[in-house]
Amino acid sequence: MARNHLSCFLALLLGVLIFQKRICPAVADQDEDIPHNEVRNWALKFGVDLWEFGRQFTKMNEIKSRFKDNDIEVKRKDGIILLRELAAEVKNFMDFKRNAVMRLMDSAEQAALSELEGQSSSEAGALGQQQHYDARRINEYNADGKLADGARHMDIRFMRRFERLPVNLSLSSILVPHGVDLDEADVKSALQWSAHLDPLFQNNLERDPALSWQYFGSSSGFLRRFPGTAWPPEGSKGSKLIHDFRTHNWFVQAASSPKDIMILLDASSSMSEKSFELAMATAFNILDTLGEDDFVNLITFSEVVKTPVPCFKDRMVRATPDNVQEIKSAVKAVKLQDTANFTAGLEYAFSLLHKYNQSGAGSQCNQAIMLLTESTSESHKEIIKQYNWPHMPVRIFTYLIGSDSGSRSNLHEMACSNKGFFVQINDYEEARRKVIDYALVMARPMIMYQADHPVHWSPVFVAGKSGGLGRDSEYQRRLVTTVSTPVFDRRNHSVRVANLLGVVGTDVPIEEIRKMIPQHKLGPNGYSFIVDNNGRVLYHPDLRPLSDGNQYIDQLRPRYASVDITELELPETEIGNDHEVVEMNKNLLNEMRGDMIRPKEGETEFTVLNHYDESKRVSTRTHRYFYGPIEDTPFTLAIVLPEKYGSHELVSQQEIRHSRNNVTEYFKGDNWRVHPDWVYCEYNSVSDLEKERESSGEYTSRDQEPSFGSPEEQVLHFLARAGRPGWKWMSVRPKSPQPHHNLHGTSPSAAHFGAQHLNVQGSRKAEPYYCDRTLIQSLVRDAMVTDGLDRNTTGTSNGKEEKHPIATLMAILKRQGYSKFVVATSFVATRSGLLRWIDHIKRPEDTPEPHFSEDNVRAMDSSWYKRAVDQHSVEPDSFVYSVPFGSGYAIKSNLTLVTASHAIFVEHRGHKAPAGVVGLQFQHDSLAKHFINITSACTGMTGCKRTCASDNLDCYVLDNSGFVIISEEMEHTGKFFGQIDGTIMDSLVQDRIYKRVTVNDYQGVCSDSDNPYTAAGGILKPHRLGSWFLQHLVALSATWLSLMPASLRAWPQDDYETYDNEDVVFVENNYSDEYEENFESEYNMPVDPEIDEFFTTADVEYTTPPPKQHRPHSGPRFAPDPQNARRCDLRTDLYMLQPERLNQGGQNNPLKGKLTNCHVSGCERPFSVQKIPHSNLILLVVDTLCPCGSKQLDIEPMEESGIVGACSTRRQSQEQESRRRPKKCINYHPEEIEIQQCGRGSTLLHMSASLVAAHLLMVSVTFVLANA
Repeated sequence: MARNHLSCFLALLLGVLIFQKRICPAVADQDEDIPHNEVRNWALKFGVDLWEFGRQFTKMNEIKSRFKDNDIEVKRKDGIILLRELAAEVKNFMDFKRNAVMRLMDSAEQAALSELEGQSSSEAGALGQQQHYDARRINEYNADGKLADGARHMDIRFMRRFERLPVNLSLSSILVPHGVDLDEADVKSALQWSAHLDPLFQNNLERDPALSWQYFGSSSGFLRRFPGTAWPPEGSKGSKLIHDFRTHNWFVQAASSPKDIMILLDASSSMSEKSFELAMATAFNILDTLGEDDFVNLITFSEVVKTPVPCFKDRMVRATPDNVQEIKSAVKAVKLQDTANFTAGLEYAFSLLHKYNQSGAGSQCNQAIMLLTESTSESHKEIIKQYNWPHMPVRIFTYLIGSDSGSRSNLHEMACSNKGFFVQINDYEEARRKVIDYALVMARPMIMYQADHPVHWSPVFVAGKSGGLGRDSEYQRRLVTTVSTPVFDRRNHSVRVANLLGVVGTDVPIEEIRKMIPQHKLGPNGYSFIVDNNGRVLYHPDLRPLSDGNQYIDQLRPRYASVDITELELPETEIGNDHEVVEMNKNLLNEMRGDMIRPKEGETEFTVLNHYDESKRVSTRTHRYFYGPIEDTPFTLAIVLPEKYGSHELVSQQEIRHSRNNVTEYFKGDNWRVHPDWVYCEYNSVSDLEKERESSGEYTSRDQEPSFGSPEEQVLHFLARAGRPGWKWMSVRPKSPQPHHNLHGTSPSAAHFGAQHLNVQGSRKAEPYYCDRTLIQSLVRDAMVTDGLDRNTTGTSNGKEEKHPIATLMAILKRQGYSKFVVATSFVATRSGLLRWIDHIKRPEDTPEPHFSEDNVRAMDSSWYKRAVDQHSVEPDSFVYSVPFGSGYAIKSNLTLVTASHAIFVEHRGHKAPAGVVGLQFQHDSLAKHFINITSACTGMTGCKRTCASDNLDCYVLDNSGFVIISEEMEHTGKFFGQIDGTIMDSLVQDRIYKRVTVNDYQGVCSDSDNPYTAAGGILKPHRLGSWFLQHLVALSATWLSLMPASLRAWPQDDYETYDNEDVVFVENNYSDEYEENFESEYNMPVDPEIDEFFTTADVEYTTPPPKQHRPHSGPRFAPDPQNARRCDLRTDLYMLQPERLNQGGQNNPLKGKLTNCHVSGCERPFSVQKIPHSNLILLVVDTLCPCGSKQLDIEPMEESGIVGACSTRRQSQEQESRRRPKKCINYHPEEIEIQQCGRGSTLLHMSASLVAAHLLMVSVTFVLANA
């Protein structure tokens, strides 16, 4: 037995020795066979070769020395002073718009007063029909060339400023929504007196040539828009009818003060399928009229009260587009059941509104209940009397769905007795058109006081084509906000009324506002943004509104954007394990938001994440924020400067008038561009440009706007003009007139009225043009510095002439071994927006790829510019390299270009500032060949066992975001390395060579097809026959009872009129001067215990199924159709190189890594990482002997899992954020109860033949019974 044990032991020992001899040396040899010293040498040579080539080819040192040879200064920026200067410019700009609107308001009210009192309605109607231009019939011609019957001719010409449409600058045109008849008496009357606005429209445009569309939206339904144009626009797929503007934010919010709205939707089984769908449509149309200053909730009631959105239970929420969409999605899943308990619904609504009113939450202004039902058997006087009388703090608006005559009187009484309005809805058109009645009623107190005209600024929306001079502007849509104010009827009527005549407004393109904040003053990677009183951004460089599916272009229907500043500024949250720093970053952002809403001037500093290239790259940057109010507006301006280099700027200008040479000589050829969105010089009006061209003998077409063909042509025009005698710098923009004052007094005649208002406040002659002197003189200096780099001769610093510099340079580079880099384009972009380039290879004429200058004309906004400036603080002597994403499959065609960029910083007296960026684009295959040549050879004297040409080594060049620049497999080019070998990428993250950063995108776009409420089921639809029978039985019964003798139907009815004659004490809402300092939080508000007890939910039961848990979609994401798109939160893991980690051991020592336990054999997979000097690149060499499995890492955005939409944790916390209410709340007038107009309905004669027959039969039976 012992012998057997000994034999087994010897056999085992022998086996171990054999394994150790055969396997273990192989594993050990793997590490030895990665030539780490060679990896270091390869990276060093490759990096130095690229740097030296790029340095000499771009002539960066010569450009830098040219700057220093001139008078320069590196000046420190004072952020607060700069902020105040820019905020004053924006205020001045906005004052022009507000004053234009207020002048229109004054003119409209006086015109209406003069016309309506001076003429009969028939005369007004006849004149109105003669004078207006119906946009649907402008320039309509028959086939024979004659004007069509009913059409009118209008002289028009194309204007860039007006969305590149043909317009008439002297006349307005009338646009008509569906359902509006221009032959109605009130419409004709409004058409007549509003025609007097045309001279003022024109005068406004002369005073402020930057004005966009001006309009008067009449409450009667038509829109008068100036300048006049045909509708639909040429090329539009829309119909001749526009969307009803009376439901748009600019109209509704100007017409009424902020409000809390409770919508009560009857979801009992007594509602028919059709009626419920119509009721839903009505509720949705009400929701669409609400804005950011309003609060809302929708409840459904049957036997119990339910809140369709679970997290909105017992709450009012801000009527943001996201919250409104959430309510709509939830209501679509409601089931019809049980009988209607109106008392429970009304009690719940009154209690919740009372709670918000008493606790200081909500809008603290108007409050209203919107009741939508098909039938009700009573007017619910007792419950209303308990909660709402005698002061009636809550208005009641009732919507009868269908034609139940019995319910009509009850609902009419409910509305009339509570300062509301009754509406009967019979079809979807009425559901769209009649919902606006509530806003006109809420406007009554404001109209009756005849004093305040609140000015409203709408949220931003995507409008028509951009008016820029850029070559791509024609294909870009512009962002717009609208400023508007109401127009009151000032006539003395025989009966008490308070009519809103309409709303006047003007569009304000954001591109015009941004002109007031010149980018050159902020510098590279600096930016600005504006926030409103609710924390929503008016503009921000990362604002990405949802596509509107061309609904504005086709229907003139805006889709408003609503994005909070905390959703755009992303504080860095992954700073090692330092939890305090993470929380500090978040708190600093929230504190800044609070200060901006107050509004309060201040400054702060924190680190944020910046994403580039469609969120495929990320970097961190510390920003300094300076913010302060824009006076007399709801807005606050912030400017953002990078902490490392944003506090200094290069001051280097060339005085044009003192230049010895004609400065236009520095702008020869067609290989230069200027930033198309920056204002160098521009004429203040079209007429000024026309006068200049007439004086210079240039021909101007009357069909086209006198304009420049390009920004470069405009710059050259002014540079040439600056060289003429008598040139003056007009570097101060015209100042807005004095603040507007209402001009109300005795009614002037119409003729006197026109003259009076055209001269209000005096007409100040503006200068014919504006020039940014600093910018254009900096542009000339930059042109001088960069001039001659592409010419045959150029002066050098030693005064000698160098002939054919590019040819000479290429010869030198060839001798030094750089001839294999095939450069396609070299370029330089400067701080003044100048871009110059040289094409070194003739481009194929049939290439589909755009030229470098076409994609990069906005150089300072380009990724390569921004990254190069940031790279300077990481490694000053370096280039940033990049290739197009996923470009590996195009390698064979030699179309893939590598872009290399380097930032030039100029130093003066110890301070540095960025002057520009130089760069190259060269063919990828030439770079790859050079890399292969270097890494296929041993650089040491002792030789090496393996190189990148060996089968057992894979070599990669990765950029600082983890994308492949060079690989042995050409199809890898431009791919994220984690998709090629996620296991190695994970190891690089664990070794702290790359850092994984989670980037949240709160402006993501997902499909609405996966509505989280659909799991709850669709609408429960009653049996069609039972539904029909029940519906007609109710209608027949109501008619039968109404035709009975009085003695048979005289059940007791209380008289509501007695309340009109009682002595009632009314309390008006007055806001204190300190009101704006009070911030509202939706949660944890101190509530009086008695009020809390008063708010009862005894009859409230939440039975709507909660939203289903969302599972994120995997795989590539595709943008959904705009009609089915919804906002969603996306999450992406991106990667950043940690250069300090690679520099810890010095650049001569590569970092060694090893994958262990990745195969059953126990083999290991070593790799080596070396920083490539003078670049943003690393060299990665991986051993492939060990067949380790490889996972894939994805950088595609994924929707956040869990609860989506308004009930997500993030959105819930956002509801708690502070806001500032508008200054004005006008919700009460003691004489409003005298107004008798409180409802309108539709005719009840919409009965089928069978229904008429049934009614006749019922009447006959009744007659027989009565006479029996």
